[in-house]
Amino acid sequence: MTTEVKFYFDFLSPFSYFAWRSLPAKLPPHCHVSFLPVALGPLLNHWGIKGPGEVQPKREFLLKQMLRKSVREGFPFTTPKTHPFNSLFAQRLALKEVAGVQQGAVIKTLWLAGWEKRIDMGNPDELLAALREAGLPADELYEKSFSAEAKKALKTNIAEALAYGVFGVPSFVVNDELFWGEDSLPELVSFVQGQDVLDRAKFQELISQTPRAAGQSL
Repeated sequence: MTTEVKFYFDFLSPFSYFAWRSLPAKLPPHCHVSFLPVALGPLLNHWGIKGPGEVQPKREFLLKQMLRKSVREGFPFTTPKTHPFNSLFAQRLALKEVAGVQQGAVIKTLWLAGWEKRIDMGNPDELLAALREAGLPADELYEKSFSAEAKKALKTNIAEALAYGVFGVPSFVVNDELFWGEDSLPELVSFVQGQDVLDRAKFQELISQTPRAAGQSL
């Protein structure tokens, strides 16, 4: 029986890039990954969360962490030419409803173009050039990405993600269970293998007894 792993991502997110690189190889054969582009902004706005790049010390810490990780794991890493950028162009190009059977190739091309070759991922001309270089039908994909179906599909992905409680990317949902962040992949793999160590009774007890965090002033 096939287990679906829903992978919510935004090309804005370097940790989504890291997750994309490692997720399929880490999953057991019975798992199928559904790649679901979303826009990070509406997720953050819905929950009232600041983006990582909006907190300067966090932005600097995360960039150092990513540079260290790429060296440790042995793959190229840089940032897109401009960051943050308007990722809607790239997100719509990567939709299953736009790319069809070429979705995997489109996603790979865009990830490598932005986070290894440093194109401007918010510039449609540079996105199309990357797709053409990869031998993909750039003009056809671009035209489809502006269709009503594509715009509706992206909104549907965002609404579905919010319904699962997704508050950031990368996020993964398996059988309604949410995993957030590239560093949650070991727990995700254990879950799909039927080896989840979560004590759900203890979780329910603690969550019911722990009040929500309140604002504090010094």
